[in-house]
Amino acid sequence: MNKERLKNRNKVGQTHKYWLRLTRFCNNNCIFCLDKESHDGLFIDFAAITRQLREGRRQGIRKLILSGGEPTLHPDYLKILKAASAMGYKGIQTVSNGRMFAYKKFLQEAVASGLTETTFSMHGHNKKLYEDQSQIKGSFEQALTGLMNALKIKGLIVNIDIVINKINYKYLEDIIRYYINLGVSEFDLLQLVPFGAGWKNRARVFYDPSRNLTYLHRAFALQQEFPWIYLWTNRLPAVYLEGFEELIQHPFKLKDEIRGRRDMLEDYLNNGVMMNCYGVRCRHCFLKDLCHDLIQVKESGSLPGRPYPPCLRVKARAAGVYSWSSFDLDTFVDFFINERYFVKSVRCRACRHNKACAGMQVNYIREHGFKVLKPVK
Repeated sequence: MNKERLKNRNKVGQTHKYWLRLTRFCNNNCIFCLDKESHDGLFIDFAAITRQLREGRRQGIRKLILSGGEPTLHPDYLKILKAASAMGYKGIQTVSNGRMFAYKKFLQEAVASGLTETTFSMHGHNKKLYEDQSQIKGSFEQALTGLMNALKIKGLIVNIDIVINKINYKYLEDIIRYYINLGVSEFDLLQLVPFGAGWKNRARVFYDPSRNLTYLHRAFALQQEFPWIYLWTNRLPAVYLEGFEELIQHPFKLKDEIRGRRDMLEDYLNNGVMMNCYGVRCRHCFLKDLCHDLIQVKESGSLPGRPYPPCLRVKARAAGVYSWSSFDLDTFVDFFINERYFVKSVRCRACRHNKACAGMQVNYIREHGFKVLKPVK
């Protein structure tokens, strides 16, 4: 593993970003859409957006991410870009299906107004595969045109999101290769989450990564074949990344996940109202271990840190303990990352300590690799 490359990835992964939703509607109808339940056809008022932009700057954040729904459909999209730029945001990114960028003038005006980066949601590399997921005829051609337009603009950062699901996982390598050949060099590979349209259509989109690692690993290996590209994973469990440990998502991203569900979590912590997603969905959720730990610390009053695995020959440490009496969600997430976010190798299933052992702290594995774990038979 290239430690300097990992160091650079860590630096990028910890950049503070201010996420801002502009719309609650979209001109695609993606079969796995996380936000589908919130789509009511409305857009956020410009005055409210301006207040949020000021709040981000008050916090000292200079990286802005505009999302939706589909953010480019907001009637004041260009005006929002100009306002953000005037306030001092130096990096302004839009996460989009890219269809509006098929109109060259609109894209050029967006860049002139302050857009510095755009992330295209491209879940397939041909019309059938893409539109089986977007569920909108003609959407692939329009999105691809938008992508090609963006790639021609000097200085504009262009990258791609791919939601890995049952429809496209067998073609993941082909999808990435296709877009590399077009000039894309950065890809974010997203794991499905059990919310929105994804959960409603779970029989059609959820797949078992553990039984299909060959397809995933062929795609991950592209970063070795093309060392100038960047692959990132998003919410993909670390156990599936043995041999590709530098792709394990930085645990700092847990803070973004918590921020998006903070109201629901605090309703449980303060009022005892159980999370409405708790139960059968948990096995598909990236936050399942953290949520289970939240419940444990609330119900038992404390939560111990995990011990290092018996197979790892490193100096033993005294694990910390988190107390409910001093509970704060932000400090708890830090405790979870440092003391409870441990991961295991698939090989650990053959170890006689498997049931009692949680593995090793995620950052140690990211740096040293799963190879440090030596299952005891």
